[in-house]
Amino acid sequence: MNNTSLVTLLEAMFHQSKEMILFVNNDGEIVYMNAHAAATLDDTNYDKSQFQHICTHCQGMYAAGGRVECNNCYLHVDEKVTFQVYMRTREGDVVPFIANFQRIDPENDISVFTLNPLSEQLRTQEIEHQKRLTQRIIHAQEGERKRISRDLHDGVTQELLNVLLEMRLFKYIDDRDELNEKMMKSEDSLSRLLDYVRNISVELRPASLDDLGIEAALKTHFKWIEKQYGITVDCTLDIQRKRFNPEVETVLYRIIQEAIFNAAKYAEVDTVNVRLEEMDDGTGPHVHFEIEDSGLGFRTGDTPIGTGLGLFGMSERASSVGGTVSVDSMPGKGTRVFGSIPV
Repeated sequence: MNNTSLVTLLEAMFHQSKEMILFVNNDGEIVYMNAHAAATLDDTNYDKSQFQHICTHCQGMYAAGGRVECNNCYLHVDEKVTFQVYMRTREGDVVPFIANFQRIDPENDISVFTLNPLSEQLRTQEIEHQKRLTQRIIHAQEGERKRISRDLHDGVTQELLNVLLEMRLFKYIDDRDELNEKMMKSEDSLSRLLDYVRNISVELRPASLDDLGIEAALKTHFKWIEKQYGITVDCTLDIQRKRFNPEVETVLYRIIQEAIFNAAKYAEVDTVNVRLEEMDDGTGPHVHFEIEDSGLGFRTGDTPIGTGLGLFGMSERASSVGGTVSVDSMPGKGTRVFGSIPV
């Protein structure tokens, strides 16, 4: 193939490609863009007689944690291959693209900047993420239902059956003292059942959370934890408002509940420290929470003991109300669960 044919093909590819292709100089000025790029990118206040700067369109690159920033900008490196960037379109939307930036003419400081839309890939990833999330939620729900079913069958059902059988025998007892003794035993059994059912109810949804708020619900839960597991919860609750949004209160309660349960099951500790503080650091009011133990700990990133759904659930709950949760742990040095939720 001769050079003329190659140039013809390259020109045809440049003009007809559905990929956005831009040539940019060392100052970030767009030397030339193909028709697809010109039709897609925002041309607000664009003087056709002047160079247009790439920063007019670019909104920054994707960084860790979902941030969009301009640190380590592609304009200032010799070559940055395959990265995610956000560009403003003619419709005023900020759209993610898969980008490639390569210097092709070092002598004249000209680079080629290619962009392919990422929206379809993101939609596919979101669908897959939702599927996995739904599967994990269903798995967690079924696991919890099995546990409750087992508790009801092994605890409540068996105990009720025993009491029922004992009560059926009352009519055959002639001795008053013996009858009184049997009735007292049955009464004790029913009292234990009442406490057992009440504990299950508290685990599912404490009435104090709806009626009295997060502070009262947590204090009641901490007393229950001490009674059930023999673990002392040393709590500091520094919140000014009596009530928060019900969804925020539920998320806070469930995160703290799950973190304490994890400590009770895996950390092998006698004390767990809980701190809840309402603050405003300039970004708006939020509640900071911290649950810490000095137990066995684990190496973050390793496969967690159990299903791992507890840690996953805490993160998903916090995210649902715009909050964050992090876990800091090391073997032999305990575990710290912390984060904040805007209020």
